[in-house]
Amino acid sequence: MSVRFPAHYLGAFFVFFLLGVAPGAFAQLVPARDNRFTVQVQYGAGANFQAASFRDTPTELQHVNLLGTAGGGEVAYRVGQKGAVALGYTRSVNMDEKHVRYQNSPGTTAQLDFRLRYINNAFQALYERALTPDFKVHAGLLYMTTASQTAFVAPVMVGNLPFVTVSESNRGNNYAEEGGVVAGLEYSRPIDTRLRLGLKVRGYYLASVSTFEMLTLTPTLSYQL
Repeated sequence: MSVRFPAHYLGAFFVFFLLGVAPGAFAQLVPARDNRFTVQVQYGAGANFQAASFRDTPTELQHVNLLGTAGGGEVAYRVGQKGAVALGYTRSVNMDEKHVRYQNSPGTTAQLDFRLRYINNAFQALYERALTPDFKVHAGLLYMTTASQTAFVAPVMVGNLPFVTVSESNRGNNYAEEGGVVAGLEYSRPIDTRLRLGLKVRGYYLASVSTFEMLTLTPTLSYQL
């Protein structure tokens, strides 16, 4: 004797099949998306050894603090299973407050307060290599421009105020640009299917003037396109 099922039972069975069995089967038939591009932003601390090495004199001020801020971005393209090529940009800013004291009136003194800054713009072409799923190393070429400020304190007085002028040396007026190499390490962990949160350390060496310019330590956020 044949068994006949009501039409609505057959329809329900078909829906359960699509929701349960079919997605798994379709997932095996459709290839996984190959995410080769990664966009990364970073912001943290930078130690500029070159800028901090300057020394102030009574008539010329240019020293800035060793520690400052550093931030930028990077676009990487995966090559093979563990390698990637990337283009990156990093901007670092180091500053220091200056105080020029002078005699305001007999028996009293006052001071002029201002800040000087030292800015690096680092453009990088990099090769990255993954050592583990969460740890990678990178190295590459570096092109850097600098904008540094210097304050000159005139020994003569204008009224009761000292005469202070601030000038800036940069790529436009003094060809402040150098070339070198860059290298570093990065550790990151996935926080989503496409997002990774990490920490990167990178050193910048200017081969054109044989100077280790700076070291940056920045948290990173990466997104796979």
